[in-house]
Amino acid sequence: MKIKNILFILMVTLLAWSCEEESNLQPEGNWELSEPTLVQLNDGNKLVLDESAPLSKIEFKWNPAVSSAGYGVYYTVVIDSLNAADTNHPILSLQAEDAGKSTSAFISTLALNEALYMAGFEPGEDIELQWSVVASCLSKTSSKQASVTMVRYDDDNLYLSGRATEIGDDVNKAILMKRLLNAAGDKLNLYEAYTQLKANEGFMVYNGRSSNAVAYGLDTEGNLVRNGQPITVDNEGIYRINIDFEAMSISFFKIDRLALIGDALEGGWDADEALTYKGMGVWQADLSFIRPGGYIIRANNDWQGIMKQVNGTPDEVVLEDFANAQGYSIDNFQQSEAGYYSVTLSLTGKKYTLNLEKAPEQQMYVIVNGTDAYNMTLVGDGRFATTSYLALQTTDNILINTKSDGSGTSYSIDGAMEQGDSDKVGNTLSIVEGSNSFSPAVDQAYRFEVDVKNSEFKWHYYNLKLFHWDDDAEGGWDAKTETLMTYSHPYVFTATADLQADFESKFFSPWDIQFGAGANDDKTALVGTATNDSGASNLQNILSSATYTIKLTVAPDFSTANYEFVAQ
Repeated sequence: MKIKNILFILMVTLLAWSCEEESNLQPEGNWELSEPTLVQLNDGNKLVLDESAPLSKIEFKWNPAVSSAGYGVYYTVVIDSLNAADTNHPILSLQAEDAGKSTSAFISTLALNEALYMAGFEPGEDIELQWSVVASCLSKTSSKQASVTMVRYDDDNLYLSGRATEIGDDVNKAILMKRLLNAAGDKLNLYEAYTQLKANEGFMVYNGRSSNAVAYGLDTEGNLVRNGQPITVDNEGIYRINIDFEAMSISFFKIDRLALIGDALEGGWDADEALTYKGMGVWQADLSFIRPGGYIIRANNDWQGIMKQVNGTPDEVVLEDFANAQGYSIDNFQQSEAGYYSVTLSLTGKKYTLNLEKAPEQQMYVIVNGTDAYNMTLVGDGRFATTSYLALQTTDNILINTKSDGSGTSYSIDGAMEQGDSDKVGNTLSIVEGSNSFSPAVDQAYRFEVDVKNSEFKWHYYNLKLFHWDDDAEGGWDAKTETLMTYSHPYVFTATADLQADFESKFFSPWDIQFGAGANDDKTALVGTATNDSGASNLQNILSSATYTIKLTVAPDFSTANYEFVAQ
């Protein structure tokens, strides 16, 4: 009995469905579709887009269109210029909520702002638009239009795409240029990108990642114009590309080399350490920072394209020239700890950064007399160095070991450390595994470097001299006297010399060591402190001509010293 009831219900349902379908197929002229009624967006009928709330939703609402036959109606919102000449390509189309059946549609502030930007409207200006609701029911449509004023905010982006670029001519993957800001955070009409370009291949500047984006090329005068000729460079290479979108100009700075240079690196301020370009505005290298200190980024092995750190940020990079022009507070990058680091410079996106990641710890120690262990710092691949100078004596027995207690792998030297009279005395010897200790040839303050991979042991020490001269006399600096100082353990250099009133003095081991009066030192004091800095002032502390004994006690890292001049 149940089976018969179920079959009866199915037959009734199918009959009802067939009747409804038949009525839906009645001639179009037998039913009507009314127009929807639009609801004004706000009281003033003016929509000012809020930059502070880019993800907020804007709602378009209307009252429903009605099919006289009761059929379902679907809606689309269309936004276009007021009195648009080409209605087939509107600025924006939105499907109504509930898969098109609702009487409202939403769009984010950000999406609407971008659509108006892509259509070429300027920020901050009144934009006269028309918004429409198109109602669709089977083959019938109806619509209603209303004008509205909108004001978009300035969040404009520019992109690079073309066969010359690293991404090719797929505009959907175009390279984002950085929009530059001044120190107050105000947006400038200046854009920048670091990228590699192929010679004699073209690229264009776009206002979006879309095939509908506005494309800018060059006119015959080299200015940026809409739909201009493709932009080219004569030489393949890495470039900094700058666009002034107010002047509609474009310029190029070719980068053959980006590198770090400064106190923290082995070459100091005399030689830089190159980074390797990895693509898409990113450079990387594994570098040794042999001591704490400052450094900068520079281009092309010269003092150009200098980049420094934005003060108050952990890693933000900015061009020095731009920073000075736009009121940024900047300084050299500072490295607080010596070691071997993976360095990544990212000149891409909306923020440029420099990131340092220390290599996994490996250990090496200088062990003196079996008891005193000095930790060496990893400064390269298999390279270790003492960050301070070790005060050693000829009676000391020295070993290099991978563990502080001497239980690891031991290394000795093949050869002998020697004594010398030059300003900087040192050599490179071979290292071998073994437990034979070695000793220095003279009491001095030594720096060691061990290169396990290349089986090398480097050492050096400094002989210091007191330079004394009269800047105002004939001959000046060239007529200086140089008094060699005698080293005494630990870290003490002494000399006896005839010094003249009103002459100038400085302690040298040319030119690595230059002890003079730093910013916090008194250059007129007979007993005082000195700073190892090429920019330190000369000492002007001799008021009476006499024979003096001079004593200089240096810090283990040779950064500062205490001195005294005593007349005999």
